[in-house]
Amino acid sequence: MRLIFRADGNSTIGLGHVVRSLALADMVRAVAPCWFAIQNPSAAIRELLHQAQVTLLELPTQPTAEEAAYLAAQVQPDDVLVLDGYAFDTAYQATLRHRGCRLVVIDDLRAWPSEADLIINHSPGVTPAMYQARPHARFCLGPEYSLLRAPFLTSFRLPAPPAPIAKVLLCFGGADPQQLTRRFLAALLPLESVREVGVITGSAFPYTPQLQELAAQHPAKRVAFYQNAAAPEMVALLQGHDAVVCPASTILIESLFLGKAVVTGYYVENQRHLAAYVQEHEQAFSLGDLNTIAADDLQATLAQVLQRAAHQPRQPYVLAPGPERLQAEFRRLLPAGPEIVP
Repeated sequence: MRLIFRADGNSTIGLGHVVRSLALADMVRAVAPCWFAIQNPSAAIRELLHQAQVTLLELPTQPTAEEAAYLAAQVQPDDVLVLDGYAFDTAYQATLRHRGCRLVVIDDLRAWPSEADLIINHSPGVTPAMYQARPHARFCLGPEYSLLRAPFLTSFRLPAPPAPIAKVLLCFGGADPQQLTRRFLAALLPLESVREVGVITGSAFPYTPQLQELAAQHPAKRVAFYQNAAAPEMVALLQGHDAVVCPASTILIESLFLGKAVVTGYYVENQRHLAAYVQEHEQAFSLGDLNTIAADDLQATLAQVLQRAAHQPRQPYVLAPGPERLQAEFRRLLPAGPEIVP
């Protein structure tokens, strides 16, 4: 019996699916051995998988439909297959289900009917009625099922009281193909209230020299660069800054779990819901669509939002983390557990 996680990550799509799948693997590794299936893993991803203590199942590069048949031939009926990605549609899932294995999907798109036995979506405000699911499918929906790595769960804090913001942490993902990091760093450095800026990138980020040149133009400001920060280091960095500027992705949830003030927004469609939700529920401060903010307006907009964050109390994103039910749901999927309706 194996738990096989299927996700991809690279410099184009980022590492979000890989990171949250590994977080889930860490939560449920007591249930069964964890494997990770992925195409073309880079050296950085191989190291990430090694650190996570999962067994690599490297997949050949091939179209999605052909991959489904290939992967189905690699799994056994006793395996549980966890899919996290936007290419694993109904047809892909059905091919694997015909093999007899149990299926789990991490699905924040709700774009097609699901063949899964268990559907996970840690986005807020989502209900089972929003899915086209199998009659006996089970659900783990909402922020209490946030797929975060162990250091973030153990460091959980309710929102800190408002306080002056002098140290800001920027994190727009490991790859940041839109180069939002540079735009926001350029807007933050001239702000008189901001004394220090931390910048987090990943191994797939190619623009660090340009950022360093930008920082050199503001010698009065302290700018520190961090790359490939492991989870414990990420926790320390988030805790060591007064506010975080990031997209409405996993880094936003990690920051909220640590009680931090966050300025967020979205640059792809699947981030829009979370950005709007945390704004509406006064949990963070959203700038909306980050792609549409004019460069000339960004500095003033950031100054205004950081001023609000320094004075406005925030509501908790979740009252307490609860990964225990996720582990219980995975135990149900194993042959030794309650019978699964086919």
